[in-house]
Formats: sequence, C-alpha cells, structure tokens
Amino acid sequence: PLVGQTPSVLASRFVDYLIALDHWIRYSGEGEPCSPDLGVVLRVQRAGDRVLSRPIMVAEVWTDRCWDGHEGFIPEEEWRTF
Repeated sequence: PLVGQTPSVLASRFVDYLIALDHWIRYSGEGEPCSPDLGVVLRVQRAGDRVLSRPIMVAEVWTDRCWDGHEGFIPEEEWRTF
C-alpha cells in the first residue's frame, strides 16, 4: 500500500499513522516525510504524466538520518531520481 499511491494522500495518511504511534516525523530536503522510528522515506517518482509514491526502507543503523541524503546513508543517486 506504500507503492504507487498519490503522494499527497499517502503522506497525509503516513503522518497521521506516525502521530498515532507517537513516532518522530522528519522531512527530507525535498519535503518528503520520513520516519526514523520505522526507517522509511516516502519518495516520489514520475510515471509518465503522473507522480507516484516510492518508499525507501533503510537499515536500522541509518534510521537516525534516513531523511538526510547528503550524509551518505542513502546513495546520492537516489536523491537525484524523480
């Protein structure tokens, strides 16, 4: 359910879910919501004329910086993908 969704709708549901669980919410430099507690970054990707969700899951040792692509935790090429 995290893949191929309308980003704005999924982001809203994701943030509500994190708030309900009392989890931290962070935002990437691109404005995408991230959860250090879950190790999930809700990225987006163009699919023709549409933009759809594409979550990235990170290893537990990287979750405290999962929203920061410039620290090397998520490959730089991922942050250039749209």
